[in-house]
Amino acid sequence: MTGLASWLRRLGAAGAVLALFALAPAFAHQHEPHAAQQHVEAAPDAESGGEPVTTMPWPTAPVMTAHDERPTTFSGRLLRWLGGWHPAAVHFPIALFLTVALLEAIARLRRKPIYTASNKLLLAIAALGAFVAAPLGWINAGLPAIDDEAALTLHRWIGTALPFLMLLVWRLKPDAEAAAAGRNGPVYAIALSVVTAAILAQSYLGAEVTHGAGHMAF
Repeated sequence: MTGLASWLRRLGAAGAVLALFALAPAFAHQHEPHAAQQHVEAAPDAESGGEPVTTMPWPTAPVMTAHDERPTTFSGRLLRWLGGWHPAAVHFPIALFLTVALLEAIARLRRKPIYTASNKLLLAIAALGAFVAAPLGWINAGLPAIDDEAALTLHRWIGTALPFLMLLVWRLKPDAEAAAAGRNGPVYAIALSVVTAAILAQSYLGAEVTHGAGHMAF
């Protein structure tokens, strides 16, 4: 496990360097436009007594802007292509981390700590995935801008911190033998709960950036 810890530290450093490179491309999007859900006034309807009928269009893909134009250089196209992988790459570490939280909760409720014996490995893989997804997010979103929406700003910086927070939770998690014996420390439980809440908030903000405010309205 010592070798794995050393490898994770190196990957963390590499992820930080990659994040710096993600700030460089001038072609990157300053912000992502959203498809606005607008009310469209239709022609008067005879069945409604001549009153205009208001309709709500189905959400569509964001409107293309100058920032979305295809880059002319190979490096520009490559970075844009890599940034497009962020939505796909980010689901893997989120699912693994939430699986760990679920297993920890079930183990506590059923008083069977054996359920958490493999969680340190799952946390390691989740942290590795987060160190891949976060730089891709920077490439996808581009440099911060003054007119960035609050959701995008929060999503950007929470996403930057999450890989390191996941790495901290992995470090606090006991090895398989100790976990199976129920020797999880209180600091680990607190850290796991805080990072789980941060991931859930981050997921909501990511959907708000992509689909617009009020996307979860009932």
